[in-house]
Amino acid sequence: MKLSIHQSQYIPWPAYFKKIALSDKFVILDDVQFQKNGVQNRNKLRNKNGEFWLTIPVKGSLGDSIKDKEIAHDKWKKKHFQSMSQSYSKSPFWDSLKDEIEALYSLETTKLNDINIFFIKFIISKLEIDTEIIISSNEDFSGKKSDLILNICSNFKASKYLSGTGAKDYLDIDSFKEKGIIVEFMKSLPAIYTQIHGDFMPGLSIIDMMMNTPSEEIRKYLYEEN
Repeated sequence: MKLSIHQSQYIPWPAYFKKIALSDKFVILDDVQFQKNGVQNRNKLRNKNGEFWLTIPVKGSLGDSIKDKEIAHDKWKKKHFQSMSQSYSKSPFWDSLKDEIEALYSLETTKLNDINIFFIKFIISKLEIDTEIIISSNEDFSGKKSDLILNICSNFKASKYLSGTGAKDYLDIDSFKEKGIIVEFMKSLPAIYTQIHGDFMPGLSIIDMMMNTPSEEIRKYLYEEN
């Protein structure tokens, strides 16, 4: 069984969902510390003027976990949907997705993590990814960094762990070998596709790809091995 893990993020980029698609189980890590100026509460879209950030305003202390991070106010919801509408109203797939996206922004919650999971599960559904999704805060995992990852893998009896290349700096590969777990590193290759606003620009939320690309083409990228 192949397992992968990633922190909870707001409308993540395509490689996030590639990792999910290539795994049997995917753990959304939401009980670790919130990272200021990361992509846990923001991500990039694109309009005719170039890329721009959509950021969910948050409040609280620096030590808050992602699951406990509170949203500062509700004004951002209207702004985010309007930004998407203005950016993608002429894209091929806006009309087929806009009502469901607007409904997501109408859901009531004060927690950042709820919004992240609402959108992640929506995108998984639209792209017909059948990987089992596990929320780490619903479980009882212990440890930090490499030990935490190993404990999660052991808990679910994973035979393989699919990791991003950035984890090479902290994963203790020998400890995984001792447990009989093979570590595979996934290259975060950009999904190259036609964008209505000009030449291809990488590093955007998967929302941009969904607005410009048929779902069957997205699935080809998601399920293509390294």
